[in-house]
Amino acid sequence: MQKTCLNCGMIVDQYVQHCPKCDNALDVQHDGSTITVDIAHQGERVHEALEKMQHEIDAARAGVAMNLRLVVGSGLIRNEVLLALRDSEFRGDIKSFAAEPHNAGAVLVRLK
Repeated sequence: MQKTCLNCGMIVDQYVQHCPKCDNALDVQHDGSTITVDIAHQGERVHEALEKMQHEIDAARAGVAMNLRLVVGSGLIRNEVLLALRDSEFRGDIKSFAAEPHNAGAVLVRLK
């Protein structure tokens, strides 16, 4: 699989961290977009929702989106997601996260 440098347009292998043409850091490039994913409304249990969340974070970090919006509901899954995101932020896997101000059932995760 390959990705494209958003600075110069060079196509490189997905594991390359810096563009060989312009030396831009590829893992921090983003197009400002937000991906929305519902991880809590298809009958998921907590561990299933957390697995979905981690899968979606990994996939989004590999792409060019800046944010990931997780629809988590307002119950136990939401609480566990917030705890897991705090750990991810501490480890540096994500930049930051916050519950949406007018929608307690969604969390915005800043990836890049």
